Amino acid sequence: MLQMNLESHLSRLTTFGSGLLLGTALGVIIPEGIEALTEARPSSEVSDSEIALSLLVGFSLMLLIESASHSHSTSLSNIKPADTSEIDFDAELAELEGIQGSDSRTSLQSTLQTGEEMQALPLTLGLVIHSLADGFALGVSFFPGSNESKGSSLSAIVFLAIIIHKLPTSLAFTSSLLATSLSRPQCKKHLAAFSASTPLAAILTYIALDFFGGSEHSAWPGIALLLSGGTFLNVATLVSHRSHAKSSEEMSGKARTALTVLGMFTPFTLSSLLGHGH
Repeated sequence: MLQMNLESHLSRLTTFGSGLLLGTALGVIIPEGIEALTEARPSSEVSDSEIALSLLVGFSLMLLIESASHSHSTSLSNIKPADTSEIDFDAELAELEGIQGSDSRTSLQSTLQTGEEMQALPLTLGLVIHSLADGFALGVSFFPGSNESKGSSLSAIVFLAIIIHKLPTSLAFTSSLLATSLSRPQCKKHLAAFSASTPLAAILTYIALDFFGGSEHSAWPGIALLLSGGTFLNVATLVSHRSHAKSSEEMSGKARTALTVLGMFTPFTLSSLLGHGH
């Protein structure tokens, strides 16, 4: 009962998080990117094609990375450890206890752990890739613009969206790792890679923008915001699709729609309250 309630709450949080990502991209990041481009080029109009191309490149880049990581995940998931069946690993080990010698048990456990780690690697890789995209958006939002108050409110909203989006993902990822036969140090390595990817990407993005877009009239910050808006749209679409497929039996359609719409309007409301509105 407790596990069912927890899954239900996580499903609602994931649905709200997908709406939050959409609202952050459509209501905050993309308008801010267009404004940054306009301020960087006060003497000329910003072309529609430049805005569209930046959004499409950001979305397509995440789509290609997701496709590549999915193909890599499929190939790794098809690798099976030798002398194992489709039976759950822990159950198979329990059945063999008292029959095999200690050397055989050690050898089998080592083989099974290797297989589990090969299957955990695609999951970690996919989550790290999405975390890098989140870090890119976060790093761009922290880059100072012409208005410091707007920059701080933008970074706060993006940070909030990423945190809420990461909460159910982190819990599910930790549970998935602990459910395998991997040792605690191995689980910690996977969690460390997942945890470090977002702040590392944010720091590297900020350094790159400071190097390439440090001048007052540089268009790079605006283009980077539009690129991150495209990546946010891709991640939000993917999260929304997966949460819809997973929560179809746990949540009604009206509740899912209400949570998504609530999440979409939350960033715009916060931006208005924090002085980011125009």
